[in-house]
Amino acid sequence: MAHLSSRIRKRLYYRASQGWRAAKRISLPANFFNPYFLGLVIFAVMYLRLCNNDSNLTGNKHFENGEYQLALEHYDEYLMLYPEDVKTRYNRGRCLESLGKNDAACRDFEQVLQLDPHNTKATLSLSQHHFHKAEFKSALLYANYAVQLDKKSALGYYYQARANHKLGYFNEALSAYNTAIELDPEFGFAYFQRSSLLLSIGLRPLGCYDLRMAQSLHVQGAAEALDLYCKN
Repeated sequence: MAHLSSRIRKRLYYRASQGWRAAKRISLPANFFNPYFLGLVIFAVMYLRLCNNDSNLTGNKHFENGEYQLALEHYDEYLMLYPEDVKTRYNRGRCLESLGKNDAACRDFEQVLQLDPHNTKATLSLSQHHFHKAEFKSALLYANYAVQLDKKSALGYYYQARANHKLGYFNEALSAYNTAIELDPEFGFAYFQRSSLLLSIGLRPLGCYDLRMAQSLHVQGAAEALDLYCKN
């Protein structure tokens, strides 16, 4: 199927899906031998078999190679036939995110949660989405839910800490940063962000320690912050 153009593939997907829907609408006893009906059903079944997972797997390969537009086309094709495939819908959301289509990505992540309310990845992605839009209360709600789903998610506690930090809930933020680092002692960004909080509340020695840890873990900006805040 790889030799077919994207436009032709999309047209075939559409016709296959329409055939399948038509098969559902037509009552079997009265129309079973209708040539149009049989043609649609046979075409849909054969094409579904041929294309099973083809576009999905190809989309994953393009995504891994950073070819996000190509990946998106294949995910779109697959989801036309399997709209409730949670993994592919989440992957398409990440793909849209990489293309800067954040609102469309958000819709996919929300759909994932409707299909699978316990999906931690989609919950974390929604927290990050709202954080980048400066919607810190929404970001915190999703982060809180993420750590309820997975109490060992260092990333979940990190997102929780960042949102609390932005909202001015410093004690809660510090506690969440601490948990994130306990769960992942090499979480460089958690050290870096915690250092900002510690420095802001006057705990300079602890803040400088965190900056040195962040620098050792190759966090961008850590060396410059050390020179600025911890030189003397």
